Amino acid sequence: MVSGVEIGLISFIVSFIFALGGIGAAVILIPILVFLGVPFSVARPAGLFTNFLSTSAASYHNLKKGLVDFRIAVPLIAASVILSPFGAYASHLVPEKIVGIVFTLFLFFAGIMVYIPKKEVFEERSSVVYPAFVGALAGFLSGFLGVGGGGLMSPLLIVAGYNPKKVVAVTPFAVLFSSFTGFLAYWKMGSVDWYVTLWAAIPAIFAGYLGAHITHKYFSPKQVKRLLGVIFFILGIKFLLKFI
Repeated sequence: MVSGVEIGLISFIVSFIFALGGIGAAVILIPILVFLGVPFSVARPAGLFTNFLSTSAASYHNLKKGLVDFRIAVPLIAASVILSPFGAYASHLVPEKIVGIVFTLFLFFAGIMVYIPKKEVFEERSSVVYPAFVGALAGFLSGFLGVGGGGLMSPLLIVAGYNPKKVVAVTPFAVLFSSFTGFLAYWKMGSVDWYVTLWAAIPAIFAGYLGAHITHKYFSPKQVKRLLGVIFFILGIKFLLKFI
């Protein structure tokens, strides 16, 4: 199996890239770990814990700068935290091949959503219904696939007309909660390999903070989302080849 140092280096790179878009890196880190020989059942909780630490670091930066809109964040977090453990338990009732195919479809979905034309005039919304719906769906998939849910939250909010700058700040704040509760469920079920998990997670702390800082200072969300879209499609194809 791949060494801890290699896992740490890969985790830092992908966590940094995904922190630029306000998304947890688990959606990319999990298939990479699988391709390197880490069992899928071990890669999922490792991805969730990596998400938790990287998005915690990014959220610390965003909260310190006053960038988090709590009107969006609170319903996202509440719904995702409730549904994430259910997704984790459900994943143990379904064959790994089925979970892998669902994960592949999720990657393609996220990639397509990134390139759907956005509204030029962004709306200020006060309703909690849509963010709660997005949080519930993303939370369940977070636990089920070990992806944190950011790759689903972010494009669904942007397509609905939410300001990308707010979404990039709100998403990691919501993902850290859903990732942690999903991880706890995997831990309780005995699926956590701490060697893999810690080597993947610790470098993500620094990568998450650095990525959030660079995003809000130097890049536009549109530029980052296009990069992420390409990565989603490439890994979706690779993951599909593994499970078909």
